[in-house]
Amino acid sequence: MSGALSAAGADGGSVVRLPRLRRAPAWADGDPVAELAQRLGDACGSAVHADEIAALLESDGLTDEQITERYRHPDLFALAETLFALVPRTYPEPEPAADPWRTDVGRCVLRGLTFALPGVAYVVGGRWAAGPDGHFGVSAAVAGWAAAALCSWGWNQALAHRAGLLLLASRPRAAARCLLTGGAAGTGLATAAAAAVIGPAHLPALAFAAGQALYMAAATALLVLHRERTLLYVLAPLTLAAACGAAALPSPAAAALLAATVTAATAAAAATALRAPAGELPGGTGQDARRGLAARLRRRRAGASQSENGPRPAPPQSVPLNLARLAARLRRPRAAASRPGSSPDNGPRPALRQSVPLGLAGLAAGGLVVAAALAGEFVGALTVSMGVAEWLLFRLRSRCLTAVRRTGVAQRLLGRSWRVLARCLGGYAAALVTLAGVESAVLPGAAAWDAPHLGVLLALGCTLWLALLLQSCGRPWTAAAVLSAATATAVPLLALHTATPGTVIGVTGGCAAAVLLAAATTVTARVTTHR
Repeated sequence: MSGALSAAGADGGSVVRLPRLRRAPAWADGDPVAELAQRLGDACGSAVHADEIAALLESDGLTDEQITERYRHPDLFALAETLFALVPRTYPEPEPAADPWRTDVGRCVLRGLTFALPGVAYVVGGRWAAGPDGHFGVSAAVAGWAAAALCSWGWNQALAHRAGLLLLASRPRAAARCLLTGGAAGTGLATAAAAAVIGPAHLPALAFAAGQALYMAAATALLVLHRERTLLYVLAPLTLAAACGAAALPSPAAAALLAATVTAATAAAAATALRAPAGELPGGTGQDARRGLAARLRRRRAGASQSENGPRPAPPQSVPLNLARLAARLRRPRAAASRPGSSPDNGPRPALRQSVPLGLAGLAAGGLVVAAALAGEFVGALTVSMGVAEWLLFRLRSRCLTAVRRTGVAQRLLGRSWRVLARCLGGYAAALVTLAGVESAVLPGAAAWDAPHLGVLLALGCTLWLALLLQSCGRPWTAAAVLSAATATAVPLLALHTATPGTVIGVTGGCAAAVLLAAATTVTARVTTHR
């Protein structure tokens, strides 16, 4: 019966192959209990208690007569205990969960471009930076721009974190309001800081500082809402004009070009925050948002095709009551959102203090970067590398999560996590060195590609990357404290001219990077960090 069965027919015959029957083991021959254990082997082997097997036998329709007559046991539970003792334990491995740290390389590269391309505005607007030198060897206009950039940097870091928490808490409209009102408040704060440094006499420089603050607020909103492509489209005309020699344009034309860029970015940010209906603001990645939009389009097309072909069939009357109740509950939020004056936000409001360390860390990191820029270090390479830094950060968290799933001992996790950290940090350092070589070769007046300047760049870049890593691991106060200490140490030393600016920034950045590296090695080796 287990071989091939030939059946001749009128057309010459055909072969019908029957499936081979699994032969029961020798110990199961003639024993009904052993045969039952062999038939239910997988379910019995994965059970953690005999009661699970009893529930399985009862759902299988086993009667009391069969238990007592065929299997020779007094009741169901006695038979279940016999099966539990007879079948060895074979617990299956759980299905691997989705990796939440998987990201798109193209998206990280796109974000890196959006971080670097705004620097073209300083090439066009550098004509308004002239003036007498101040305390740090720069004009009042440049000092005012630096003050506005610092305020915007710290404020928008906290604002982006706050809006991200609201999106994760299923409060999309609250996130949109946070970005709009917070961006306006940050713009006013940065403009006031620039006015205090520049003064009312130099109005073009003050207008440039206000446009810089407004653009940073708009860019923050677009990046939080995963509209990197929109921001790239806004920056494309300015970049093309600068490449074609926009620095030589008359001042009115240059001012119009910068004003158009800022206006386009602001309009895009406001339209994105105000136009998106409730629940359509992305709470995850941009890819998730695109998949949701594609799903809605498919449902709309399917509904249109059904309406064209005729009325939809009535739902079957045998729908369980719990499914109907679930459908009613799903319809209620949509109806509430469609009523005027109603709010679709139903998640908890995160505490405001959670975003404070992000703002402090952004302000301190901005102080170090501005000091490096005023000292003539490799700031362009550092800005472009932020896309690579983000991708390596996601990669490290993903690899550490894989190490947690494959490792059951804390010491082994430490051995794996520090190797992953070393590879990712080394990869980021290599990217920094490469980008610095490109900047030194392409940009006129850039720093020399030598050991002193590369040392400053590596110290500053590794400090920023490790601080971002600690923030992603739930240690924002540690990153904020180390960055604040480094900035509070570097600024007085720079003001007192105790050493060259590169030496001060390199030493303070290197010490901060060493402290952050020790903290990151400890934090990434903990299992609770990756849960």
